[in-house]
This record gives sequence, C-alpha cells and structure tokens, in this order.
Amino acid sequence: MTVDTETLAVTLAERLGTDRPSLVPLGVKCAWPVFRAEIAGHSPIFVKVTERAAAERALAFLGALAGGCPFLPRPVLLEAPALGELAVLCLEWKEARRVNAEDMTEGQLGSFLDGCVRLSRALAAFTGPVAPLGEDAPDRQHAQLAAYAARHPFAGRLLRPLLGIPATERTYGARPLVTIHGDLQPENYGFDGERFAAVFDTDDITQGLACEDATYAFTERARRGSLSSAKRRRLAELFRRFVAISPWPRDEWLIAISHARLRIAARRLARHPDAAFVALDIRLRDRPLRTFARLVAEGWRKTPWEAQP
Repeated sequence: MTVDTETLAVTLAERLGTDRPSLVPLGVKCAWPVFRAEIAGHSPIFVKVTERAAAERALAFLGALAGGCPFLPRPVLLEAPALGELAVLCLEWKEARRVNAEDMTEGQLGSFLDGCVRLSRALAAFTGPVAPLGEDAPDRQHAQLAAYAARHPFAGRLLRPLLGIPATERTYGARPLVTIHGDLQPENYGFDGERFAAVFDTDDITQGLACEDATYAFTERARRGSLSSAKRRRLAELFRRFVAISPWPRDEWLIAISHARLRIAARRLARHPDAAFVALDIRLRDRPLRTFARLVAEGWRKTPWEAQP
C-alpha cells in the first residue's frame, strides 16, 4: 500500500515538535510502508504506518520491555498518531545489518542464540495484549491442509508428509504458551558485526513455545528455492548446532518445526485455496524443512556431509 508522505511528514512534525522531516522509504519486504525519518539536529527515527491495533500492541510491548533488551527499539512517541484509518508508529532507529541464517558466522550464531534467549525471557514477562493464534494454531493449520486434500485427492497425495505429522507434534497440548515475536525472519533482526544488535517488527507478537522464534529464523530460509545445495547444507548444520546448545527441550523443537512447516503451507493455501498446483509448491518448500525435523528426531546423528572426508 502507499501513503501520502506529505501528510505523514506534517503529522510527524506536529507530534515531534520539529521541522518537517524528510522520509526515506526503506527497501525491505514489508506489508506496510516503512521509512527512515531524517530530522535536522536529531537522530534518525524509524517510522511505520500500520493498523492501529498493531501499533498499539507494539507500543505497549516496547514501552514495557525495551529498557530490558538493548536490541529492542524504544518508542519515540508513546502514542500512535492517526493517519486516516491507520496509525503511525515512531521508534528509535537501530543501526544493524541483515544476515541470513545460512550466512551467520560462528560468532554471530552464538550471539543470535544469546539474543533469542534474552528476547524469550523478556517476552515471557510481558502480560499485555498479544495477537491471538486463531487459525494460526498448528492443529487448525493441519485441518486446513486436510480439508484441501479432501477437495483435491490427487494433489493431496503430495501433502502426505505434512498430513502425516504426528498429533503430538501438531498441538501444544498442556504445555504453557508464552509471548513470542512470531515473525523472527532475517528482515526482522540485524547484527552489528558479530553482535546480535536489533529486533524489528513487534506489531504482531503472539503466543507459542519459547523456541518458535529461533525456529522460524532458520525454517523461513530453508523453504526458499533460491538457495544452493551448499547454502542448504550450511543452514542445516548451523541449525543442528543451534538446537544442540539451546536451552529448550527437543520435544518442543519438534513441535516448533512442525508448526513452521504447517504455517508456511497454510499461507500458500491462503493465497491459492483451490488451486491443485499449489500442492506441488508446498511439497517443494517443505522438503528441506523435513530435514530439520529429522535432525532433531534422530538425536543429532552425523549427517551424510559430515561423514564425508
């Protein structure tokens, strides 16, 4: 979507009590307009135009917890000014570089784990409003796939690996859920050299298992068809090491991986709910994620490339 940048600049100037800022659109993949606002005599700020409910959730969360997590941005405005039916979220600018999971160095991997643990602890302490899981719950996503397979039996055969996920791995059961980021992909975190330095896009914090954010950082990359074989091996190896040294139990990792697989599939179905071809696309995206599930389930036996001289 697009916004009237002149109106946005005027709104910001009035609320911040400054001259009209210059707005530089950020070239990142985002459903909502995002900018770097340059203001004379001030540090740059991050500006996002989004739904009011999402902006208010983000402000409630960041206002409560940003001080305890140095990589979370602080709110610049404690309210989200209206921009038509939308709202404007103004946050501290965090200088950080995007690093895809498969490109992390050894130092970045360790810092990422430390950052994920610290983020999880901060999120778990948050008692404010979060986005409900609703149809994003793993058991409901599995039901969506099953319904699609019933409508398209031939195409549904391609989804057997997903439909065959054990019931114990597609439901949270009695496990207590905590607040999680919900979309910790490379677009939404960054590094300063080797140091994990920033987390972005806290508009849609939701509920899940503590390890789900870290899981999605790896599985979001694994589903991409553009990765070379070498990159995929590197990604799987980093994931194996990450899980082995993490504080979260293996059964929760299995659930988190299954949920990531189902979420990716459900989002593809949402775009093409009755297209038979989407089953092939889902299967291709899911194949490398099954490797992740196997690595966890097998208890870290050596993978073929590790056994090679």
